[in-house]
Amino acid sequence: MDSSLEGGEGRWAPRFFLIWSGQALSLLGSSLVQFALVWWMTRETGSATVLATATLAALLPQIVLGPFIGPLVDRHDRRRIMILADTFVALATAGLMAFFAFGAVRLWHVFAARALRSLGGAFHGPAMSASTSLLVPERHLARVGGLNQTLHGVMNIVSPPLGALIVMALPTHQVLAVDLATAALAVLPLLFVRIPSPPRQEALAKGEAAATGYLHDLKAGLAYVVKWPGLFGIVLLAMLLNFLIAPAGSLMPLVVTE
Repeated sequence: MDSSLEGGEGRWAPRFFLIWSGQALSLLGSSLVQFALVWWMTRETGSATVLATATLAALLPQIVLGPFIGPLVDRHDRRRIMILADTFVALATAGLMAFFAFGAVRLWHVFAARALRSLGGAFHGPAMSASTSLLVPERHLARVGGLNQTLHGVMNIVSPPLGALIVMALPTHQVLAVDLATAALAVLPLLFVRIPSPPRQEALAKGEAAATGYLHDLKAGLAYVVKWPGLFGIVLLAMLLNFLIAPAGSLMPLVVTE
């Protein structure tokens, strides 16, 4: 494990937290964008159907494609995937920003942008998770996992009031520009920090392991989840909670305005 971290365990922290800090800023920018878009739809339409449709557009790409993306991420360079995913999300935001800036935005533009951003996130999330296990020594993985959960919790607390202040102070297209700036901060460290290859990819490169197809890897992953009752139960519970909570959460802006 240490040998794959370019110099041993002692050097993992600066490289990992450089990437992690950029990703944390990008997460903040994304949270502000989501808040701004939801508030814009609430203010412009006041429609529960519109908010529910926007939520569906943001969830469907990850729900439908999520199980199939993991094997793709495992077969390619995780650093490159994160760079491409962050850039893709930034381009989707830039296109929507242009519509807002020129006063030509329509609801379907917002739906499409949320779907495209979700698609980029569907690739970015697994790539970042897989990179974490390669950059962080095994004995520190639990701590880093807790740190990541804390980050998401803090974002859930900080983003709404901060988003409200920014939405009051700036027009929507300038709020979207904040996300472009934070996306650039996320990509920049990835251009300079190398993420080690997993042992299997190194073995394949040396001819020490037999190559397997995408469908083989997909079936193996699904079989692993199903055969581990505890993990399979957690997956089902998470699906149920998301199914029940997401619709209620999408209507919260209407409750606030009323």
